Amino acid sequence: MKILFGMLGHETNTFASDEGNFERWAQSGWTVGEDIFRVYDGAPDYPGGMIKAGREEGVELIPTVVLFNAGPLITKEALDYAVGTLLSYVEKHKDELDGICLGLHGAGVAEGIDDLEAYTLKEIRKIVGSDMPITVSLDLHGNISEDMVRLSDGLFGIKQYPHVDQAEAGYLAMKTLIRILRGESKPETALCKIPLLIACAVGSTFKMPMQRFTEHVAAYAKEKGLLDATLFHGFPYGDVPCAGASIVVVAEKGAQEAADELAHWVWENRYELDPICLSAEEAVDEALVELAKEGEGYVVINETSDNPGGGTPGDGTHLLREFLRRDLEGAILGYIHDEEIALKAHAAGVGATISGLLGGKTDNIHGEPIALENAKVIALSDGHAVYTSPMYKGLPVYYGKTARLRIGNVEVIVAEKLPQQTFDDRPFMVVGADVEQYRIVGVKSSAHFRAFFQPRAKAIVTADPPGIHTANFNQLTYNNLKHPIYPLDKETTF
Repeated sequence: MKILFGMLGHETNTFASDEGNFERWAQSGWTVGEDIFRVYDGAPDYPGGMIKAGREEGVELIPTVVLFNAGPLITKEALDYAVGTLLSYVEKHKDELDGICLGLHGAGVAEGIDDLEAYTLKEIRKIVGSDMPITVSLDLHGNISEDMVRLSDGLFGIKQYPHVDQAEAGYLAMKTLIRILRGESKPETALCKIPLLIACAVGSTFKMPMQRFTEHVAAYAKEKGLLDATLFHGFPYGDVPCAGASIVVVAEKGAQEAADELAHWVWENRYELDPICLSAEEAVDEALVELAKEGEGYVVINETSDNPGGGTPGDGTHLLREFLRRDLEGAILGYIHDEEIALKAHAAGVGATISGLLGGKTDNIHGEPIALENAKVIALSDGHAVYTSPMYKGLPVYYGKTARLRIGNVEVIVAEKLPQQTFDDRPFMVVGADVEQYRIVGVKSSAHFRAFFQPRAKAIVTADPPGIHTANFNQLTYNNLKHPIYPLDKETTF
């Protein structure tokens, strides 16, 4: 038995103003062919789960590509290159394949393409036909479409946010595919769309209220004997008709009935997911209150509205500006993306001072640039690290030339590259900063940082200043979103 596998996903923020070229897409890595085994064998990611399942079942795995990131609208050139490379493997091996298992995302958008996942599956079907079994693992933030369901033989979503269960989703997708090929299973997949936008800021399944939603779906699936059931939060920063939450059920029978029942339960409890949005100033105020409480430790402030993991530029200045305005002793922000300042710090050297404009260079939404005057260069790094977060433990990350600057009492880490949001303490450690030695730690992330920081921090406070990953959807101008949809349209019915 031969199964072709790989991963090609993108979480597209259509409100982003920078260019979604291939270099931007591939900043987290572009792995092709046999190198996939070297990098992802045993890794806590979709391909790692697929490899594990395939080996357990003794099937021959044919690797293709691994590419997964978030960012602005994908250019046609980037789309053609990435998908074209994947299709070249499909074409090469089409006559020997028994099935295909892919890790996609669910919220990909390219120039002229509103649904990257359906587009990719359609192009594959043109080569292998309609009868080839294809199973797909998807991100919990997928905007799921009927075309995705129609073009696949099973959609398997991750359940946790932070996404610590990516390998499990890849494993289940591969295991189910093998069972289909052996004639042991003939599952049906059902989708029920919910007219609901869920803010990533309230989506963490590590805490209430979303924890209750996740547990309810899991308990229902176990009680009914479903193969899989996922509450897809959707990605509200993709302005496309299929954006929004949904339930997807994979079962031997009764899938649609189960999906509908679960979707209506989510809808009836939707008010629990209404977010509370704090400005940078309010978030710092709350962090200081938490610091004053009994007990040791640092407080994390996460700037959810400038989350690179959701396609933002990562150079927003709202939270850092508030740190500087108060000259907060023991405060550090890690990290802000600014190639110019990072390279200037490296040219100056440790112990030198630099001046210039920091951040705010991509758009006028995430804050104006901060004028640095004699910022001291504390430490420098080549930016190479290995993740320790449960999400990506053991996988490499590259921040480019990285610098730790001190401005008054405040420290900030500046990186040349923008590989991803802050998942763990690696951006701090590469420049010699131990987060345990600080009082307030600022990060650009919505929830993934919690996998590392939640067990360690004294408290976590979410800041939501202006940005294209805000929980306040009224700040965004939607042109293609299907209405009515809650909470933009308060009178929405379902």
